[in-house]
This record gives sequence, C-alpha cells and structure tokens, in this order.
Amino acid sequence: MEYKTILWEMQDGIATLTLNRPDRLNAVDGDLCSEMLEVLQQASRKEGLRVLVITGAGKAFCAGGEMQEILKANQDPALAYKGVKAVQDVFQTLRNLPYPVIAKINGDAIGGGCGLALACDFKIASEEARLGTPFVRIGLAGADFGVSYILPRLVGLTKATEMLMLGFLLSAKEAQKMGLLNKAVPSGELRGEVDRLAERLSKGPPLALKFTKMAMSQSLDKDLSTELDFEAYAQTICMLSRDVQEGVQAFLDKREPIFRGL
Repeated sequence: MEYKTILWEMQDGIATLTLNRPDRLNAVDGDLCSEMLEVLQQASRKEGLRVLVITGAGKAFCAGGEMQEILKANQDPALAYKGVKAVQDVFQTLRNLPYPVIAKINGDAIGGGCGLALACDFKIASEEARLGTPFVRIGLAGADFGVSYILPRLVGLTKATEMLMLGFLLSAKEAQKMGLLNKAVPSGELRGEVDRLAERLSKGPPLALKFTKMAMSQSLDKDLSTELDFEAYAQTICMLSRDVQEGVQAFLDKREPIFRGL
C-alpha cells in the first residue's frame, strides 16, 4: 500500500518506516499521524518482522507538530483533544510492539519528534542532530507525545523538569551523556551503525526479545513482587521454547544459533 506522508519497506525481517515530509522537516500533521498509526498497528501483526527502524527523509528526523494545525486546533477544542490523543496512540503503539524498535535519528528531533524517538527501544543519532522538548516556547504544556512519561524514566525527575519547563535543545553528544541516546555517531557512520544493530537484533530470539521489552517497559510502573511474577511467567514460556533448545545446542556446538521465534 502507498502512503502520502511515510515510506515503508521490509527486507530480511527488518522494516524501515521513514517519515516523508522533508519539505516540512517531517513535522507531524494529521495525515502523518494517521498513517503512522495505521502502519504501526499493521506492523504489530506482521509475520516475519523482527526489527523496526524509524527515521526521517531529508535533513531532519522530525520537527514536531505542524504549526498551522496547532493554530487550527486553537479554535476548536474537539480538534485539539483529537490531535493530542492521536499522537499518544502512536507513542503507546510503538511502546507495545512485540519486537525492538530503533530510532535512526538522522537530524533534529524536536518536540513530538523527540517523543517519537524516545519511544523507541534504541536511539542512535547523527552527531549533527539536536533533541529537545520546547513545547513551552509556544505556550504548550511540556506533556505531549509521551515525553512527560518517558523523560523522567530516562534522565530522572530533576533533569526532565528542567528540559520540559525551559524547553532548551541538546546536541546529540549532550543527549548521549544524559542517557537519552544509546549512541551519537558522525553522520556518515549512522547508516552502518543502525544496520549492524538491526541485523544483530533480527538474528536474536524473537520470543525472548519480546518478553524482555515487555519487562523493561513495564518494570518502573510495578512493585517488585508484580515484576517478579511477570519474570517467572516470561522466563517459563521462553524456557519451554524451541529457541532455547537451539540456543543451548548452538552454545555447546560452538556455533551461531538460528532463532525462529518458536
């Protein structure tokens, strides 16, 4: 299926979703949000999909919300609420995908674009990229696209409050030091870095990665007893899988395992 505002491709179990509004720095409008949500919901059920990479066309990853649509929403309470809920649905769908998601941050990730990147499990950025949540600069609350949830969990409440209330931008290297990114690399090395990570993850055990993602994303919202119960459930399922048979046998045979998610 063809989309107006995104590109989608999949090869060898690795899918790439590209935000494709380069003339608008991939700013999120209604069409982009709707198409992202549609393709992510379909991708959650896509057989053979092991890893998803999200990136932007052109020089930006995502510049956040489309300003003209924000002005329209300013005059329409129902439209304002609908727009906010739509981006929240994208954030939650990303967090709930049953496989790893990599943000390939090729350029600036601002506002909702920062939230989109941080919703991913791995964040790899070009050193030329900047990240930030400057919602307050235009009078919006620093609570959009999941950032008020994810930022305190990544950098702590003090730094998250500073970022959201002051609305400053960080260089990729600064973001890496704060723990927002896994890695910041020269722009010419970004593609290779992400490709290597995606390939490594695509060869990993799908069932084990799914449960690991679930455990990590939910752990900070649970007490210890509840999390241990989930660990017992998840590890028991994995312990009974064919992938464990393959993984152990490959270890004993001193070879690379071939995991099938069974």
